[in-house]
Amino acid sequence: MIRRLQDKQVRILKALARYKFLTYKQMIALGIEKYNSNLSNLVKQLRESKRPLVRKIPHRNGDAAKFYLTLKGKQVLLELYDDLTEENLHYVKKVIYTDTQDQKHRIGTIDIQIALDQACEKTGVKVLWYERYFDTVGNNRVSKNLQSKTAILYEKNKSLKADLTFLLQTPAQQELYLLELENGTDSQKSVAKCVNHAKAIFLGSANEKYGFQQAYRTLWVFEQESIMQIVREQLKQMPFFENLTEYLLFKPLADVRGEEFLSGWLNIEGEVRKLYY
Repeated sequence: MIRRLQDKQVRILKALARYKFLTYKQMIALGIEKYNSNLSNLVKQLRESKRPLVRKIPHRNGDAAKFYLTLKGKQVLLELYDDLTEENLHYVKKVIYTDTQDQKHRIGTIDIQIALDQACEKTGVKVLWYERYFDTVGNNRVSKNLQSKTAILYEKNKSLKADLTFLLQTPAQQELYLLELENGTDSQKSVAKCVNHAKAIFLGSANEKYGFQQAYRTLWVFEQESIMQIVREQLKQMPFFENLTEYLLFKPLADVRGEEFLSGWLNIEGEVRKLYY
């Protein structure tokens, strides 16, 4: 039983409460520790108790181990910090026995969120709130209305769910963004998703859902830069996107890091843009 938490263990708990799932590599990126072996020892103590504060998701050989905060871990954080509330702590109520099929995509989305947080911290921009596609509302057991928090309509009775939705407080104003992480090489699937997001922009469903009265941008992060260029060039040829050049911004995943997150994006025409001015 852990009687006293080390400072780094508290940082692990708080990080899990923000990102919900983390690998050792991501904990290192957050500056909690420099080495896997040290993290392993810290996490081991958090896991090895009658009521563990942290659990590990079972994973296949070759996949990264992922950890999450338990109900007990959440309770400990609430006892330690008066400024934390249950609403802004992400934890898992039940034991997870198998990894998800989208584990690569989920890790990538969290990588992007970490890069966003670090960029905002360095530049003084505040992340007012965020939602990920794996954050849910509703209940399938009782009401059968479980859905992603990021779900918005793009047509009547048809919805999409952005991988990451967030609101920034910039020096000038608040800015809303819907972000998609595109893995793999299926360019046509990405084009179809761009069309659906464009329909949602015209419909104004995200503006209505979030009470946001200004225009917002969709951000497209591609694992393969070559696929990103193919998609962008296809959108350039489609009359449907003629007036949406500045509403879709593109960047390869390899360039999503540090302060560079806020700049170096390409619009549909290939012109370099910042996220805000």
